Amino acid sequence: MEDAELIRQVLAGRHEGFSLLVERHQEPLIHFLRRLLRSEDEAFDCAQEAFLAAYRNLWRYSEAYTFRAWLYVIAKNKAMDMLRRQKREMPIAIDESLVDYQAGPEESWLAKEEAEAVANVLNSLPEPYRQALYLRYKQELTYEEIALVLSVPISRVKTYLHRGKEKLRQQMERRGINAKHGKLADSGVSGSTGKAGSLRQPTG
Repeated sequence: MEDAELIRQVLAGRHEGFSLLVERHQEPLIHFLRRLLRSEDEAFDCAQEAFLAAYRNLWRYSEAYTFRAWLYVIAKNKAMDMLRRQKREMPIAIDESLVDYQAGPEESWLAKEEAEAVANVLNSLPEPYRQALYLRYKQELTYEEIALVLSVPISRVKTYLHRGKEKLRQQMERRGINAKHGKLADSGVSGSTGKAGSLRQPTG
């Protein structure tokens, strides 16, 4: 069942439908917040707050955009509030799992080294490029969803992605990284590498 249909059911009084939305989105959301907050506990708490805020404000949701993007905007704002209270900045780190490499047994060690090198290059990029690359290739958000999350026009999202990949290529060449092993996957990148804990369901 599509998110929009579940939301219509919740708004019609079938509140148990929201638990399905939580199940569907909690793992990638926690992964997203982990990159912002750098703490598993903080990411989990922030995700809980985001789902609760989404539940309480579900009547504000518009099907003009996806629930996922709307939820990520709420979560990002919650994370920013948390960091402001702690007087910290919001960096987005991109780990080596964003890097797509395939190697045989004899090449696995080299591939691992190159993957880590590419991850370091990714983290050296300007923050808007890192954010766009992460949301596109790790979270698999559409251009429209990324634009909503980053609060920028779609044209700027395309610019971030284009320039980010170009800077990545240049840095890789400069550092002598073998592009055959270390490369940014264009598609099919999983949203998370681990199982997130189960969130409590909003009760109203």
